[in-house]
Amino acid sequence: MPLAFSTLGCPGDSLDQVVATARSFGVTGLELRAADGEFVHPDMSGAERRAVRSALAAEGLTVLALASYVKVCSPDPDEEVDAALRSAIDLAADLGAANVRVFPGAGVPPQLDAAELRADLAAADARGARRLTAATEHANAREVTLLLETHDSHPRGVDVARMLGLVPANVPIKVIWDLMHPWRHGEDPEATAAALAPWFAYPQFKDGIRTAEPNTVTLTLPGSGHLPLAHMLELVGGLAANQGDGDPWLSLEWERTWHPELPPLAEALAALKTVLN
Repeated sequence: MPLAFSTLGCPGDSLDQVVATARSFGVTGLELRAADGEFVHPDMSGAERRAVRSALAAEGLTVLALASYVKVCSPDPDEEVDAALRSAIDLAADLGAANVRVFPGAGVPPQLDAAELRADLAAADARGARRLTAATEHANAREVTLLLETHDSHPRGVDVARMLGLVPANVPIKVIWDLMHPWRHGEDPEATAAALAPWFAYPQFKDGIRTAEPNTVTLTLPGSGHLPLAHMLELVGGLAANQGDGDPWLSLEWERTWHPELPPLAEALAALKTVLN
């Protein structure tokens, strides 16, 4: 399975440094975090976009996804979110990325019980589905697929599936399975895999140890925590095989940007390769 990593794990590294890390670990794909202070950011000029795309292509590196911070379920006005989506799609296409990651980002807590769905989440689902559908024409024109991550207000497979069930079946939306978030919110990996099966794109690997506070973890190197990573890898293989993909991408999302106390990305990559082997 080809390996990628997110540049979330190496905040502030230059393009040359990221390429060197990828080369050292046999990594062939990147999730490029689009943020201020990084070599990929929303305000890049055309020349900067072409230079990054050319450099990565020369190294044989695939831009697996542009990791945007667009929140499709945000209560912000439609025109603001639609413009942000369009901008992220254009940046992804200019960098040669086939995908752009977006978050749910409803700004409300998830609902983890089986009671009738809260009104705020029902409204968020409708906003997200409407905006993803509206962005499809531009995404198709730029040959970019929108990837919704299991995250924040929609951390579990059932949460994401509930929203995507409102999107027309012919709209090409897929899902990044962040292995941490459904698990820490109490969803069994088998249930997550079943919920995401129609939309599965690829997984983001990470690990952690449960804490006394509900639904929270302390991040650890892959293989040193409580996540059943070997079992999750089997489930990922099954999801990909059902889509006719015998060699799916795996990506490490090492959260050193948000947790600078974590070991360097190189240590996390080495640990993950041990888990995968």
